[in-house]
Amino acid sequence: MTVFGRWCKPAKVTAVGSHVISLLVSFDDGVGIESLAARLPSCYATSDALSLVARSLGKEGVAEFLQGKFPRSLPARSGDMGEILATVYLAEDCGYVVGPSRLIQRDHQEWAMRGDDVLGAAFGADERVLLAKGEAKSRARASARVVTEAREGLARNDELPSPHSLLQFAERLLATSDAELGEAVLKLMLDEGIRPDGVTHLMFLFVGNDPTSHVVADLDGYTGEVAQTAVILRAQAHQEFVCAAFEKAITDGA
Repeated sequence: MTVFGRWCKPAKVTAVGSHVISLLVSFDDGVGIESLAARLPSCYATSDALSLVARSLGKEGVAEFLQGKFPRSLPARSGDMGEILATVYLAEDCGYVVGPSRLIQRDHQEWAMRGDDVLGAAFGADERVLLAKGEAKSRARASARVVTEAREGLARNDELPSPHSLLQFAERLLATSDAELGEAVLKLMLDEGIRPDGVTHLMFLFVGNDPTSHVVADLDGYTGEVAQTAVILRAQAHQEFVCAAFEKAITDGA
């Protein structure tokens, strides 16, 4: 069972041509909050840094450390939460390698990061490198405009992963047990070149409403060459979920 299976109903899948929309609806926000709160520290700090602070300053020191790493405003926390959930989905439900969180190296806790929201890579059956490019949106209520903004993000750079984002992603993989995959991504970028048929798009919406009709309209109008997957994750109380997960992560650190 993936992390979403612990607090969401089985996905309701809608086919739109060759594309797929999966609707995940929370049946227990509390379990989801606990799950995300446990995961948040590793999204913003390395395990070595967290261990060092814990050894030197104890749990109160960890809590203060996390307060300095986590965004404080609700919009910033909400945006990060969407990206984190999309990354978890790409790894646990789709089988991609996502590497260390890019949020660890953020310049400022309140600043939005540039580049692709989410990237993943995997070896295909023929050892071909497959890439996923994700755009995450987090809203209490997602309108048609939010879906349009997500599509605009996926369409950037001719629908392919941005070179700078992918280069940083590959470099992060080089420092992990997935270094071989990181090397393969670099070779693909610098030697072979990335093609649309080797990329999948993930549109991930963490929301409080059901914008399925807007996503269906978007996919109906899509004319590109990249395979499309859309996920709608619907919380019972979106903003409360975001606030509670971050605050619980800080409290648990103390």
